[in-house]
Amino acid sequence: MSKKLSRITDYFDGFHLYSIVSHLKDYSLCFHINNELGFDLINYEDIIFDLAGDPEKGFSWYFYKDHKTHTNFYLIGNKSEGNILLPSQKTVDFFLLIKDAIDDNYAGKTSAAIRKIVNVSAVFQAEMTKIKDMDLLMETIELHELKYVKPK
Repeated sequence: MSKKLSRITDYFDGFHLYSIVSHLKDYSLCFHINNELGFDLINYEDIIFDLAGDPEKGFSWYFYKDHKTHTNFYLIGNKSEGNILLPSQKTVDFFLLIKDAIDDNYAGKTSAAIRKIVNVSAVFQAEMTKIKDMDLLMETIELHELKYVKPK
């Protein structure tokens, strides 16, 4: 009788996803996050996620790499001209994706600082495993980063 080896893999290990509810424009929220946290989020080409509806419409995409902690931060708009990036999260305006955070406390402190920004209604951690099409979005984000950030 042959044995089967299996390994349970958490594809989202090392990632923290925070949902942000705010009526601020993306550039204004980015400005406040940069000031509050000392980040340097930079606006890159909009991300195109084909499952969101119109393949011609993009969603705002900001990126910052903290070279001291080797942590990547992505601020992604969930709404764009009537389209929603993740329809299951239609009440969310933005996502802050943190990759390779030092620890959970670091990610928690970051979200707490964003909560203090005026006109931010809510910031809460989203369970990535329960969001439909999250794996496809993660792949799209990674390819987008390779295309626009790495060549610079």
